[in-house]
This record gives sequence, C-alpha cells and structure tokens, in this order.
Amino acid sequence: MEMLEEELMPWAKETFGWDDETEEYKEEWTFQQDSAPSHRAKETQAWLRENVPDFINNKEWPPYSLDLNPLNYAIWGYLEAKACEKPHKSINSLKKAIKKAWDEMPDEMVARVVDSWPGRLQACIDAEGGYIE
Repeated sequence: MEMLEEELMPWAKETFGWDDETEEYKEEWTFQQDSAPSHRAKETQAWLRENVPDFINNKEWPPYSLDLNPLNYAIWGYLEAKACEKPHKSINSLKKAIKKAWDEMPDEMVARVVDSWPGRLQACIDAEGGYIE
C-alpha cells in the first residue's frame, strides 16, 4: 500500500488530472492488478476501494491470467530486452538499466499495448479462460 500511495497516486494525479476543488480525477481510469497475495489482501482491497476511482478487485480478476496483464504480455519483455542488451556485474547496475528502459519506453508503445487489451480480453473469453497465444 505504501508503494501505491507513493508511486501510483502521484502518477495517476499527473496522468489523469486532479481537481483540488472537487477532489476528483478529471479523466476516468481503472486500476488493474494481478492476483499476487499482497494485492489480494483485505487491507489492500479496502485501500483501493477508498483511493482509486475504479479497480478490478481480487474476486473479479481471473487468477494467474498473464494473457490479460499488459505488464506480463508486453512491457516486461520490452524492459528485459532493453535492460539486458549487455551483461550486468551487479544488481544495482541491472536496476539502473531497468529504470532507464522504463523512463525511455515510448508512449506510443504503451498506447498500442493498452489499445490491444479489449481484443485480448475477448480472445480470453472466446478461449474460455484458456491460453490465447
């Protein structure tokens, strides 16, 4: 929850606009999570209900649905390819390379990944939750 508070919320306010007068976002958005144990925790679910305009709760999100998580089917692969172009001698070096790749990720790529999500969802529905690739 600390990471959500310190990382997600400032990013969301900047990305979707925050109106201090109404204390509401200017654009609608939905937080998507996976089914990691820390994400399913009652405290985390309660925090999300109170702090984000909409989210897919742990009972609505299909468990282990990698086909529906953009981080899994697109973003991590990009980050890995960029960050691991050359070998690293330390964890700190790898962390720096991942952060650099994240910061340099083209907005257009992220937009394409997001735009592809409804089609992936339909494919997953059509496959009755089975593997879609």
